[in-house]
Amino acid sequence: MTRLAAALLGLMVLAFTGPAAAASFDCAKARTKVEKLICADPQLSRQDSELAAAYGEAQKVWDGRIAAYVKMTQRGWVGSRTLLPPGQDMGGVYCNDDDSRLSCLRDIHAERIAVLKSPGFRLSGVYVRGQDFLAVKVASAGLSFGYMADGAAIQGATDEAKPVRVAPGQTAVTFPIAGTGPDACTLDAAFTADAVTLTQKGPCSGAKLSGRWTRDQARDPEGELF
Repeated sequence: MTRLAAALLGLMVLAFTGPAAAASFDCAKARTKVEKLICADPQLSRQDSELAAAYGEAQKVWDGRIAAYVKMTQRGWVGSRTLLPPGQDMGGVYCNDDDSRLSCLRDIHAERIAVLKSPGFRLSGVYVRGQDFLAVKVASAGLSFGYMADGAAIQGATDEAKPVRVAPGQTAVTFPIAGTGPDACTLDAAFTADAVTLTQKGPCSGAKLSGRWTRDQARDPEGELF
């Protein structure tokens, strides 16, 4: 075989096998339209491989002690990823099944990869104390924070348009709760793998939030409404 023929054969092999190398699932078993698009599109296929790698690394944070939470949130994200009929817009991990579907799918995969790699991901989650809970949500730009206390009678949240940035290795974060005047408050949060300890500054609408809150690995903060 000549060198030229061998090179052409190699290119043909890459052309036929590249997209099918999606890392998170077997393309031979692809069933949904999204899965088939991932297998057919080289960029999405590469993103799928990167997503699987980022997911694997995320399972190792806190020495693997929140792996159940990481797995649960990833399953939720994959389960919610879908194509909507043209003209519908629900945001999140939804894309319209029109000419924008490939660019949209690429964007949401890029965002999920950035989230899993974010220094703030290890701090995200739902933390509980009795019937009260905190939801720490993560995006590529940083963290947002919300709480419900006194049986959901009292609630507050940071401004989602101004996420709190987190540096690599950082475990202490200050959350300025949205609001001014007598209802304004600030919460200093110190995180571990299992819990967060809050120090409250301000009335926070009457809530008593200082103290230790335990991580609930079975709850996804994206499922909490604020």
